[in-house]
Amino acid sequence: MGSFTAFSGMPKDRNNPTATDHPDSGPLLAGKYYIVDRESGGNLGWLYDSFRTHAYGTDRDTWFALYREDDLINDQTFVKGVKRGAFRLHPIGPARRSAGCITFTDPKQYDQLRAHLVKNGATMPVPGTTLKAYGTVEVK
Repeated sequence: MGSFTAFSGMPKDRNNPTATDHPDSGPLLAGKYYIVDRESGGNLGWLYDSFRTHAYGTDRDTWFALYREDDLINDQTFVKGVKRGAFRLHPIGPARRSAGCITFTDPKQYDQLRAHLVKNGATMPVPGTTLKAYGTVEVK
């Protein structure tokens, strides 16, 4: 697929590997992540997603979840005793935020990658789960 320009973390912690234990602002921790379908989140998740789409211009239905390969592969992990989670793969939005996600700076590049992943389907088994992944990404 090629290479893409992306960032992780809020401005003060952006791409700073020493800030991975900063909840909601630090970048992704180093490691292997499975690219899986993003769930909407609880009983009212669809409502929150709809609001965010219309209020912020971020269509979260197009996002992927990133599950870190650790003791229990799921939507959370721990670093220095701090719980981190809800890591996503998504294009940059109007607010230019990345709360520990992999955020593409060019939405067109994200759309290309997303189309490629969806076309090929989620076929990779995620160890210890019933999930299937579209692939993996290695954060260094």
